Amino acid sequence: MIVADLIHRAADAGISMIYRNGALQLYAERQPPPELLAKLIAHKVEIIAALSAANDPIPPTAWLSHVARLLGTSPIVLLGGGHLDEHDLAELAGTDAALVADTIRVSPTWINRPQGVEQPAEVHLAEQLELQHITPKTSRAWREADAAYTNHLMNCRACHAATSRYCVAGADLRQRYKNTPME
Repeated sequence: MIVADLIHRAADAGISMIYRNGALQLYAERQPPPELLAKLIAHKVEIIAALSAANDPIPPTAWLSHVARLLGTSPIVLLGGGHLDEHDLAELAGTDAALVADTIRVSPTWINRPQGVEQPAEVHLAEQLELQHITPKTSRAWREADAAYTNHLMNCRACHAATSRYCVAGADLRQRYKNTPME
């Protein structure tokens, strides 16, 4: 017997099932049929697995892909266009994707977005690879130079990268960062 069918039969018989604290708990307003109880006990492990899987949160990338499909676009368009960001993924993943898509659909940024031409399959594949946060191989020396430069910029009140204004230490760190090969 398929576990989903058994769960539906239990629900039809008025049995509520909750998997909590490592135990399967059954609740019923009236005495369920003994043969159904016997089958529920016999398939307890499978029922627990099914209920646990139903409660597992959807991964943020899968949720984002679902929202994108509902809007007829790609995840990269949603992220790159500012319709969603990483914080939204953390907070909203697992919520109703249709409600999020409806909210995006009526937002001015979505309505007034530039309409692009359809992209070839190669571009969509590249977008999917980007979505997986694939980073290029970088040398240890470059990562160290990058970290030192970035940490200094974050803590030094005299340095301002946007205007290319640096203190003596910041200028040295910037030069070291620029001269260190990435690979």
